[in-house]
Amino acid sequence: MNNTDNPLLNRLTQAAPLLAVIGKELSFTKAAEILGIQQSAVSHRVRSLEEALGLRLFDRTTRRLSPTPAGRIVCEAAAQAAAIWPQALERLSRLHTGSHVQLSVASSLAMKWLIPLLNRSAEYGVEVAINVQDELSRFDHDAIDAAIRFGTGPYPGLHAVHLCHAQLQPVVSPHLTKHHGSLAWLASGELPLLSDRRGERDGTDFSWQHYFAQQGMTAPETSEQHRFDRADLMLQAAINGMGIGLGRTLLIEQDLDSGFLRKVGPALALKSSYWLVCTPGFAQTERHAHLRRWLTALVKQKPAR
Repeated sequence: MNNTDNPLLNRLTQAAPLLAVIGKELSFTKAAEILGIQQSAVSHRVRSLEEALGLRLFDRTTRRLSPTPAGRIVCEAAAQAAAIWPQALERLSRLHTGSHVQLSVASSLAMKWLIPLLNRSAEYGVEVAINVQDELSRFDHDAIDAAIRFGTGPYPGLHAVHLCHAQLQPVVSPHLTKHHGSLAWLASGELPLLSDRRGERDGTDFSWQHYFAQQGMTAPETSEQHRFDRADLMLQAAINGMGIGLGRTLLIEQDLDSGFLRKVGPALALKSSYWLVCTPGFAQTERHAHLRRWLTALVKQKPAR
């Protein structure tokens, strides 16, 4: 049965604004004043809902009103539903107007690549606000317009634009590569291997195990490994000389160009890529077209030496 065919659910939905106010004020009188209706109408609607549910929602005395366990459940649900509407109205106001875009980006990608390049977005007619989220964005709930995701795709129900392919590339502080830099040196265990815990478990093959396996080798068992919760922290540790970092396209180019990191060993192509994803509706807007042109231009910049 479709939820819209459920009479009880429909009654709860219709009563949600009233329940939200009652749950907040704990007073039928104040709820009536706020909603601009008679107190008798509030009492009647609550009593009718209780009869339909077969449950008492509120304990009433002459001095106070308190929700029962069932009342707390429906009032909390009503309050949550009411809290969604301001976000929805904000998204509606931005749907086809203006140049402002809320873009969800993983923290490491934001820090190591996108934030230093934000000032260029105006050249493409778009004003980008970064929403840092390491978990996958929910377009039906989060106040975002689009997201950059790293993975193999596809993304069912969403519009996806391929931005660029990615490679794994070991990197190290230049101070540690005076006499080394080969694949054999990487496998020797002479220096600790630095890794990102999230990349090791998110299915993108962003791991030393995958890197060495594709080279026909096993990860050195004798090498100490330092694991970090974010790739940008892992790469900063590499810059500081703590060991060999496992770099990835877009995360390392700026540090390579600035001389903070140096490539060691061969690069490895990944199946995972970078994607611009959004709802089909946002994909039809002019703001999406501007955003796409800007991001496409950024990833096509000259690769790091």
